[in-house]
Amino acid sequence: MTQADYQHLQPLAVFGVSSRGQGFGALAFKELRKAGIEAYAVNPKGGQWRGEKLFTAIRELPKPPQAAIILIKGMGAITAVEEAAANGVKKIWLQGGSDSPEIRERCAGLGLETLRGECILMRAGGFPHNLHRLIHDLLARKR
Repeated sequence: MTQADYQHLQPLAVFGVSSRGQGFGALAFKELRKAGIEAYAVNPKGGQWRGEKLFTAIRELPKPPQAAIILIKGMGAITAVEEAAANGVKKIWLQGGSDSPEIRERCAGLGLETLRGECILMRAGGFPHNLHRLIHDLLARKR
């Protein structure tokens, strides 16, 4: 799976959006929505953030997600991956702390296709994320 794929894999389930609006999860969700990506925030605690409902589980989403972005780590990430797989998601984007050997192994065991090692905001976010994309793409060409 490549970064460009997420544009075709909508809606997205975004795990790790805080109701307080803190952290990378909230930032990523905000930027995805701003870029016109159909995304739904999943947080076991539920609630709202900036008028957006935080769904407690994938099964509550208005539409089945085509992919999931995991923006949490540890047991929360394992639970998110298992929930996504149990609800028919086949493609998982491991971001930041969720990209660990244990989580990758669990994804492989569940037959999930993963994308890792790249920031989702390089393609969907504005400045400074587009600068990150430029540097990433220039370095990729030199390989």
